[in-house]
Amino acid sequence: MIKLYRLDYSPFVHKVQMVLDLIGAEYEAVDVPYGDRTELAELTGGYIQVPVLAADGEVITDSRNICRWLVSRDSGRWLVPPSLAGAVWAYADWCDGPFEDVMFRISTPQIARRFARIADRALFVYIKERKYGAGCVAQWEREHDSLVKKAADLVQASVQTLQSAPFLFGAEPTLADAALFGQFAMLRTSDPGLPAKVSKAIVPWMQRLEQWRRPGAAAGRTARRGG
Repeated sequence: MIKLYRLDYSPFVHKVQMVLDLIGAEYEAVDVPYGDRTELAELTGGYIQVPVLAADGEVITDSRNICRWLVSRDSGRWLVPPSLAGAVWAYADWCDGPFEDVMFRISTPQIARRFARIADRALFVYIKERKYGAGCVAQWEREHDSLVKKAADLVQASVQTLQSAPFLFGAEPTLADAALFGQFAMLRTSDPGLPAKVSKAIVPWMQRLEQWRRPGAAAGRTARRGG
């Protein structure tokens, strides 16, 4: 069985997990303890970021590499139609880059409060401050409304598309939908009301994507365990 090592708030994990769900894969989602990455480090030889996918004797790191591996297989090729490959990958990369940069700032203050252990919460904030400067998490909380507005502006063109089509590139989902879903799933994990705050039109699309099954494809089974 495929194993997906994850933190439940990661947009990159949610992207990969949506790809797995769309292709009907059987997989086990392994929740990695935030402050103890021992199992992950032993599996990868020292790499401790998520997601990590273990399948068919391979250990694959980085969500883009994982998605490329999944969509190169027979079960997943339809997620990147050849005629749309450039556009689909470009959109997915936009989600993982410029769009994620805004979305994670919206989510981070709420995610920090979710940690049950004060040590994990302190480490989470410390890592953000090492990269973005002391007090950045508190600053993002103060800037919440302006960040939400920026995210809404960035996703507006996508929302317009979804008002005339079920998915970003037509009647079936693609990797692009999985990538956008990952960003909004991160918001939803931090606060269930946040996706609608960015765009009310996104909520029915998320539900549609989660319920979608390709005609004739069996739904995969997911097992979860703590790390």
